[in-house]
Amino acid sequence: MQEMQSKNPSERMRVVRGYAIISKGDTPKRIDDKTFTIPSQNGNGEYKIVMAKKCHCSCPDFEKRRMDCKHIHALRFYLDFNSKVKIENKGIVEQRQNCPYCQSQDTIGYGKRHTKSGQQKQRYLCHRCKRIFIEEKDFERYKGNGKITTMILDLYFKGISLRGIQDHLIQFHNLSLDHSNILRRIQKYSAIINDYVKTLKPEVADVWHHDEMKIQAGGKWKWLWNIMDEDSKFLITTQVSTHARMKDTRKFFAQAREQTDKQPTFLITDGRHPLTRSINKEMPQTQHIRLVSLTDKRTNNQGIERLNGTIRDRVKTMRGFDNEESAELMTDAFRNYYNFIKPHSSIQGITPALKAGIGVEMEGNRWMKLLEESLKQKIDQ
Repeated sequence: MQEMQSKNPSERMRVVRGYAIISKGDTPKRIDDKTFTIPSQNGNGEYKIVMAKKCHCSCPDFEKRRMDCKHIHALRFYLDFNSKVKIENKGIVEQRQNCPYCQSQDTIGYGKRHTKSGQQKQRYLCHRCKRIFIEEKDFERYKGNGKITTMILDLYFKGISLRGIQDHLIQFHNLSLDHSNILRRIQKYSAIINDYVKTLKPEVADVWHHDEMKIQAGGKWKWLWNIMDEDSKFLITTQVSTHARMKDTRKFFAQAREQTDKQPTFLITDGRHPLTRSINKEMPQTQHIRLVSLTDKRTNNQGIERLNGTIRDRVKTMRGFDNEESAELMTDAFRNYYNFIKPHSSIQGITPALKAGIGVEMEGNRWMKLLEESLKQKIDQ
């Protein structure tokens, strides 16, 4: 962040464009230890990059300025990202397998099972219930294992495209998955996590912020509504609707009230829609503060305005927004990433869910912990 701030606007834009190249799935190819190629963004061939003390790119921008271009920034981002993934994978600690039927840890290895895709999966015997299961049974229909699935979720919600994830799996895990398979996996486990999170009651403060934005779903513009708690930065609820009528906004505010089992003392909104009637109906104990002037919105609604910017940047490249239902599934899934996975500097580097008393521990694979809790709740139902 400090490096970005120290650059002039044109240099900052080259950094942003470099990130965009990797995010949309254009992957550099390694020729040797220092030499790479990267596709041209106008479809006109590719450029050669030499990474040394002084980097060099064959693109016209670098040849003219002799300064780092967007292709060099893209390659740096790509190499830095992959090195972090390698380090995280080395730090994975294997845990003893719980029995998915009775939750006992009194289990032993019981041979291997060969899958149709040619993989070997460890089988286990539970001494308590005498049943046999394979490792990470909840992922048995998919190639890979739980760590692969949670890595896919993490990469996707951090902005990597489906084809970018596909390339990463081939390069670093020797695992070939079609991009449509990756999307189905994301949707399946996002729905499981969504069902679990809806049962939790976050501890939120008395000041909430609301804002709305438009997104595209199925080629049509829809409204996306958000409410955030001021203290914990917890994103309480999101909702996708075709219209911004009173019945749509009432449903949204009722959803926020039910998620927390409370009404805030103050609810701060912008001045675009007359929401007071809906708020009075669903939250009669709440005082509605409507920010009309641009100055008020900049100073008092900054947190949720920044959130909307983050969501807008992410949903531009997200697949799965074919209709209102799938759009709501994926925006709910992004909300869970925002609340349970992404640390926030404004709350001492923890997640909003942890601040609100319902999060998973920061150490280790947070996606795996969240998914395990979600699957456990599904089994108990």
